[in-house]
Amino acid sequence: MKTKPNFVFFLTDDQPYNGLSCTGNPVLKTPHIDQLAAEGVLFEKAFVTTAICCCSRASIYTGQHMRRHGVADFKTPLSAAQWQQTFPALLRQAGYRTGFLGKFAIGAPQPNNALSLPAEQFDLWYGFPQMIAFKQVIDGKPRYLTTVMTDKAVAFLKETKKEQPFCLIVALKEPHGPLDYFDPEYKDPYTNATIPPPKNLNRASFEALPKAVQGSLGATPEWFEKPPSFQAALRKTYAYTSRADAAVGEICRALKEQGLDQNTVVIHLSDNGSMDGAHGLDGKWLMYEESIRVPLIIRDPRLPKSTRGRRSQMALNIDVAPTILAMAGVSIPKGMQGRDLQPILRSPKTKGREDWYYEHTYNTDPPRKPIPKSEGVRTERWKYIRYTEQQPPREQLFDLATDPQEERDLASDATHTKTLTRLRFRCDDYRKSLQL
Repeated sequence: MKTKPNFVFFLTDDQPYNGLSCTGNPVLKTPHIDQLAAEGVLFEKAFVTTAICCCSRASIYTGQHMRRHGVADFKTPLSAAQWQQTFPALLRQAGYRTGFLGKFAIGAPQPNNALSLPAEQFDLWYGFPQMIAFKQVIDGKPRYLTTVMTDKAVAFLKETKKEQPFCLIVALKEPHGPLDYFDPEYKDPYTNATIPPPKNLNRASFEALPKAVQGSLGATPEWFEKPPSFQAALRKTYAYTSRADAAVGEICRALKEQGLDQNTVVIHLSDNGSMDGAHGLDGKWLMYEESIRVPLIIRDPRLPKSTRGRRSQMALNIDVAPTILAMAGVSIPKGMQGRDLQPILRSPKTKGREDWYYEHTYNTDPPRKPIPKSEGVRTERWKYIRYTEQQPPREQLFDLATDPQEERDLASDATHTKTLTRLRFRCDDYRKSLQL
């Protein structure tokens, strides 16, 4: 009988694609995640289908677009029937020992809503709702959240029985705020660092944005008006990112020490990206690259070393669930909309998807600034964005091949009418078909 693989899934919070040294960041120090990338496959074009915690996490576990799973806000949980079709539930049904540590953030905790914090659905549970404090008080003493999580992850690995496969989800809070308590036992390497600002952190790029975006949550023009404020914010973000990397390293060392590393697939993903100053914006939500593009690394030690490297095919957060299930030999539910990435892991020549659909419908309550609702289609070359609340909808079109910073909107350029029309209809088709 073939041995089933184990899984360790690291899920960071608000880490953009360029939030690693191995993806080209010249300042960040992330040696342990970099090592995972060197020993596995790094997807250079991985994206989330909705760039906000609650929706994206529901998409990751269900393998479905928000349009299908219906978790469009922070209050709505997955139903009992939906949960039974997630990859953690299906693995457990197949005999896996499962553990969850960290931020869950699907549904607001309520007395009659156990699935908002589904402790009984895992063999090990140390989960939290949307807002987690980095400062935890245990036995009357302050402890850093990630230290506690790491200790529990290592204990889980030590307690595992060789004859039972496992899946451990480590949902790290870093680098999501509030960043108001840093690990006192970890040296901050960025106190005097100079962070290169994004090329599109400037007034011209900000003023070229739709008015609804300029007045939205995340608009941060002070970052190009007062550069020291940008430097201070990003230094802090980088420190928390490196602290998460240290946790990844410690857990991976424990895997090796327990003799589990050669049969454990390790996955690293972020629930969404972060603008981090691009276009004069912070936060995520919008369909710009910095918000939707995330680091995705899959290290499968069972594959030959010749398969290691980078992949240029577009991958999505909804691909994680079917990929894990296929690796485990568990049937993929028909309701999952993602793809098994194993063919791409085995060969960089495998054909990937040609385009995909993005949507974001969550809005804030006053007095917070609003978030404009949007949807769109991204292809290898083109990006079509539609802001749906005004009539007629405000559209944007970008040629990513010549304008990777998305500063030249071509939606009103008559020479690109054909492309605009094609993507407009493609977006309409996706909106209808993905809900079914």
